[in-house]
Amino acid sequence: MSMDHRSKKQVTITTGPIYVPPINIFVPNDKLIVTLKNPTHKKLQATVTLGLCPSPDSSPSPCAGGGYVNNSVQTFEVNETDIHLGTFKVDPMTCLRIERTFDNFELFDSVIRITATGDFEICKDSCQPICGLLEISSVVGFSGSFGGPFATAVPAEMTALYQAYYTSSGVLGTDEQTHVRYAEYVLCDTHCPCDSDSDSSSSSSSSDGHY
Repeated sequence: MSMDHRSKKQVTITTGPIYVPPINIFVPNDKLIVTLKNPTHKKLQATVTLGLCPSPDSSPSPCAGGGYVNNSVQTFEVNETDIHLGTFKVDPMTCLRIERTFDNFELFDSVIRITATGDFEICKDSCQPICGLLEISSVVGFSGSFGGPFATAVPAEMTALYQAYYTSSGVLGTDEQTHVRYAEYVLCDTHCPCDSDSDSSSSSSSSDGHY
């Protein structure tokens, strides 16, 4: 008898840090879309969290040894805030889209990180996310709603065009450099959760503590 997926340890995977540019062509990046796909005949579940490091509020602080010149190295340290997007049950053979629209300033020049814990399949040999259970992807784009500091920067004819095609779901354009495909998510655990406890203990002794 095969083991039900719910008896396995839930897996945590992440995109790692993603820089979100303030502008996507002529318009602001203001919406995050996370897609969960359930390709199985079982109901699966995942909890999704957004880590958000907003744009630095203060002036840049270059490293010692120079002023604000082209060749200087600058650092920006910003605290991350975790935003719980929710725990979602995904019906068999369906796609579930999780969408959040932000104020223009919230994603402006920010760094984000998507983390999901749930019924994901991990390859036993490589510890990489693979097909078999839930699949996830994420992207940032322009929602089609205007406001804030960008409204006056967009040509009137373009504003009218976007608003004419505006819908409450999805985006009018994605920023491709923020697109993270399922294959690009990485495992957060320090060892492969598909390995049994006995396999993990035996491998750790043979590998001398290296992962």
